[in-house]
Amino acid sequence: MNWESRLVMPNGLKAKYQTGGNTRYYKLVAKPSRHSIVDRVEIEGLGYNGSIPGPLLVFRQGETVQIELENQLDKPTSLHVHGLSKPVSQDGIPEIEPTPLIKPGESYVYQFPAWQVGTFFYHAGDPAQIPQGLMGPFIILPNDNQLTREQIPYRDYVLVLQQWDIPQGEIGKVTPGTFKPKKFDQNPNFFTINGKSFPDTEGLRTKYGEKIRIRFINKSSASHSMHVHGHDFQVVSVNGFPRYNIYDDTINVASGQRIDIELLSINPGPFPINGTKTFHQTNNGKTPGGMVTKLIYDK
Repeated sequence: MNWESRLVMPNGLKAKYQTGGNTRYYKLVAKPSRHSIVDRVEIEGLGYNGSIPGPLLVFRQGETVQIELENQLDKPTSLHVHGLSKPVSQDGIPEIEPTPLIKPGESYVYQFPAWQVGTFFYHAGDPAQIPQGLMGPFIILPNDNQLTREQIPYRDYVLVLQQWDIPQGEIGKVTPGTFKPKKFDQNPNFFTINGKSFPDTEGLRTKYGEKIRIRFINKSSASHSMHVHGHDFQVVSVNGFPRYNIYDDTINVASGQRIDIELLSINPGPFPINGTKTFHQTNNGKTPGGMVTKLIYDK
């Protein structure tokens, strides 16, 4: 089994792709999208390929990246891959550099090398579109032939951390309905992992004795302190750069950061994996909820 087949985004989608030579091609469509945050709470947001957050994009080190972005929004947009250095003509911030602004009904193909192994993410160049849902994970894996069997985790989980400013009533109650998130997440009241709040988050499954990797990705306006109950872990990468001999049980994932951890499944659960900020563990102040999922042991 290769590493790519072990990469999973719970509650999320892994995008389909085409290959030709050493190039991997993805098609993304930015469009208005409805998405259920938690039971009976739906948002009218913006998604890629109808998904909030956008689908998981995976590459191998040394491949050429091709991402075609089609704009089905009513406003211009662009695409930026955060953290991976690339030619200025492909950076996706048209207000500053020469990448084109993609008008409604138009498309553009971004192309650059996947030269660095690591955890990254893609998002709209317009900062007002990101809190509506326009971001997703972007992973570059090492080539399996460069690794020993022990270096490849048995399971590899991608967790995108987001927060939402959704019109609601009083704190401590959840008002059902369909809502449009506010333009910026200045006063967030819902907190999600891969687009879902607890109890609708899909757990991370493991078996006793396995080594698993968890990749935390944050593009929200706040930091998120993440804790794994019952397990110490090793921080193996921060922003795509390797780390060695760093052990912990709680990490702070700042806005824009990506932190990869690895742990051994040697304490059968289930155990929570959660943000530690108290309001982040709620749905508009109602518990249980928020940025919480589970580590679940299978027999």
